[in-house]
Amino acid sequence: MKYSDVSPPPVPTPAEQRDALAKGLGRARLWAEQGVLTEEPLREACLQDLRYDRMCEDLRGDWLWEIINAAGFRNEIRVPLLHALYDLSDPENARQLCKLAQHYAASGDAAFRDLLYQIVSQKPLAADYDFLGESELLALEGERGFLCAAKSRGVQLKQIAWDWPEESLLREAGELIEETRIRELLSSTSDPDLNRFFESWQEQLRQKAKRKQQKQSHSKKLQCKISEEISVETVIEAAQGEDNCSWFRGWGTQAKPTDLNTVLQTLKFSEEPAVLTNLVKVFSNQALPEFDSRLIDLCQHPNPELQRRAWFALANNSHPQIHEFACQQLKENQHPFVFRLFIRNYEPGDENRLLAALSLPEDACESHSVLSDLIEVLKENPTADCSSLTRVIYRFTPCEICRYKTVQLLHDRSRIPDWMANECRFDSYAEPARSHLYKTKR
Repeated sequence: MKYSDVSPPPVPTPAEQRDALAKGLGRARLWAEQGVLTEEPLREACLQDLRYDRMCEDLRGDWLWEIINAAGFRNEIRVPLLHALYDLSDPENARQLCKLAQHYAASGDAAFRDLLYQIVSQKPLAADYDFLGESELLALEGERGFLCAAKSRGVQLKQIAWDWPEESLLREAGELIEETRIRELLSSTSDPDLNRFFESWQEQLRQKAKRKQQKQSHSKKLQCKISEEISVETVIEAAQGEDNCSWFRGWGTQAKPTDLNTVLQTLKFSEEPAVLTNLVKVFSNQALPEFDSRLIDLCQHPNPELQRRAWFALANNSHPQIHEFACQQLKENQHPFVFRLFIRNYEPGDENRLLAALSLPEDACESHSVLSDLIEVLKENPTADCSSLTRVIYRFTPCEICRYKTVQLLHDRSRIPDWMANECRFDSYAEPARSHLYKTKR
């Protein structure tokens, strides 16, 4: 697959705008400043949380707010955003909507301020999202916002037990308000719901102190107890059973070379796919004590789970046969895991071979996996020419964290192009992208 110039076009199409907004590319902000970003793609990005990994990537409300203002679309997006907040039919988008509501409210829009109070007080979504709006109201209103959230939680504590949402609320409040002030606010009120919240908090503190003492006592007892090591015979016996042996990976990282060799010898002469799958797990994060081509054979086994485990295990090893096998796979089947074989088996010029063979899957998760492996190939092999592959990774990875890794790599090796250094300052991955690395480019 051939990749054309991946730098930002001066006049982007709607599809290019949507792609940049979905990935969190800084070019979206630059297009907004230049007046070539249109309202519809930006509105869609505001109403839908387009992050690839919501567990690891931060909310984009702050980033989108900067783009809204740079593009001059604050009024155009206001009404659709209000409608979405009144509806809140999709909880997956709700957190981003609340963050944008915070910005509108901070700019003086009372309708959004009232809506945040309503969301925190009434908790319109399911229990998994009962924290919605609390962080934004805290940041916006300080003590008043905290008391609203605490009162709402105090109402809930009539029916449910204290849990992590209450702890999270106090932790966030503590970052804005001193704990002594929080105690003053809660202990000086006659509101029964706030009293309930305060009393539950104090009880949790007492229980936490008690658990800490018990844990310390238990740890001292454990230090006196000699734990029994799991023998290699136990591992081989367990591999014959029906258990999935998920603990084999941890055992393998701590095992003695002689024990690993015993497992390898058993692996070489076993035929049952279930047993082989279990034995290969021992080498999930551990190289073979000595390389054996049987592992390459297992990468082509008809059993899909065994094949997957074998690819992961093979990538932990370095050997000329692996490089030969990897190059062959690039020309033939191009298995999704083939690129990771080059992390420990790179040879000069492989970066050109990898770029020529690269064909990204349509599935975002599969594409992310392939591009993540390529980042590791370049990172672990400093002599590799990173200039071309990293541009492709930067442009096509759906993950903003992986994208930053490529920027860091190019910067460290003095290969970052000017257009990338310019636009990554406005990337959605805010903290690193605005770090000292790029201040000189502003």
